[in-house]
Amino acid sequence: MDENYSKLRLKEISNRVKDISQLKDNFLCIYTTGSYGRHEASENSDIDLFFLDSNEHKFTCNIDKTLINAEVIKICRSMGFPEFSKDGGYLTIHNIGQIKDELGSPFDDYYNYFTARMLLLLESKPIYNDELHLSCLKQVIKPYYIDFHDHSQSFKPIFLTNDIIRFWKTLCLNYEHRRKRKPSEDPQEKIVTHSKNFKLQFSRKLTCFSFIFQLASSSGTINEKDILDIALMTPLERINQLKRDVSGIDNQVQKILDLYNWFLDRTQIPSEKMLEWLSDKNLRNVAFDKGREFGDELFNLLQTIDNQDILKKLLI
Repeated sequence: MDENYSKLRLKEISNRVKDISQLKDNFLCIYTTGSYGRHEASENSDIDLFFLDSNEHKFTCNIDKTLINAEVIKICRSMGFPEFSKDGGYLTIHNIGQIKDELGSPFDDYYNYFTARMLLLLESKPIYNDELHLSCLKQVIKPYYIDFHDHSQSFKPIFLTNDIIRFWKTLCLNYEHRRKRKPSEDPQEKIVTHSKNFKLQFSRKLTCFSFIFQLASSSGTINEKDILDIALMTPLERINQLKRDVSGIDNQVQKILDLYNWFLDRTQIPSEKMLEWLSDKNLRNVAFDKGREFGDELFNLLQTIDNQDILKKLLI
């Protein structure tokens, strides 16, 4: 994996996006998630973009939103990115005030605020308005710390941890829903489903649990600044940071890194090539065995480093 590839591509799109005139008239930040947000992208990777409006009183108007989307699509096409999924249906603007205020409400899931908030925290990198991206991160962290001042000597970020676990379980449930909603006899469609499962077992899982590892391994109180520092790291940076912060876990961490690098080697190829090797049942079984091994190693590491009794708090 060449981390510099992701950074260079993000720098290029950032330089182009900043010239969109309608962005200058609004209070927006744009961030990327997925493989680019994790700095794991290759030339075959698509790009996932989220838009956040920080003006809680005057939302970006629909005409400006349409023009911004059109320019972003032109830029991404000119850079050779694959077309946006769902016919660009995810190129919507969320408002930071609503993401904060609806935390835990029925609207949190209904309007996709939950996903936007979790991806912002877990694997986002700004491509427009870095300062606003940082401000939005601080704003979504704050609601998890409502009770901090009353328990500053013993505060544990269980509320945040539960939300991350809820996000992981939601990803799993969404996968099962898509898989069972329209059972297909089309072999190719089944292979696409296998590829989503494969990524769920590795990149999605590491995104969630690398953050939890940082929370669990910390000794003493974890404050908002600590959470911000964790959010600004990529999943792999969080795992590597554990080796520097916690003694005696080098071998465990290395097993996780080796398995994850194996996954990256097999996914940073053209999608048709990946689907081709996943169509081989024997190779697919090897892949899923590796996925189960990866999950076991993550759990073993969590048991080793759990200074905050995160496991106990999640179960009881």
